[in-house]
Amino acid sequence: MANTTQYHELVDIFFNKIKDYDLANMDENIATEIAIGYIDSACSQFQSCTQDLDNRDDELGQFGIKLSNTNKQMLVNYMCIEFLDSNFLRVSQALKSRLSTSDFHSLQNPQQLSKVMELRTMLKSENDQLAINKSYKDSKLFDLVTNRKKV
Repeated sequence: MANTTQYHELVDIFFNKIKDYDLANMDENIATEIAIGYIDSACSQFQSCTQDLDNRDDELGQFGIKLSNTNKQMLVNYMCIEFLDSNFLRVSQALKSRLSTSDFHSLQNPQQLSKVMELRTMLKSENDQLAINKSYKDSKLFDLVTNRKKV
């Protein structure tokens, strides 16, 4: 099993990144299943991954490979993005299209929606930067940009 990554490893990181009282108050098994549900779409979003994210077994709850720490982190960020999309952004957008502006604002905190969108953007930017760093890690250009050394 040392050459695999368990879904629960990702779920633990995911729960440490998000603080959601609804999930915290749920039965642990149900909350874990919800979090695991974000893995598939997160894998689809993580197109720059150098490891085969399709090499996974949902029945066993594991990847057939050992994910690198960077890939775990990026995958969990995509899981968080999916969580934000499904629980806040899509719900808010659906409500907004069905309610008048005043009704929408009385039900939703507009600043909360703005903060969720800001957080989503930050997670996406973090993943983009991690992908760039990973891609150019061994190049002279990366060394030049990150360390400002002459090549």
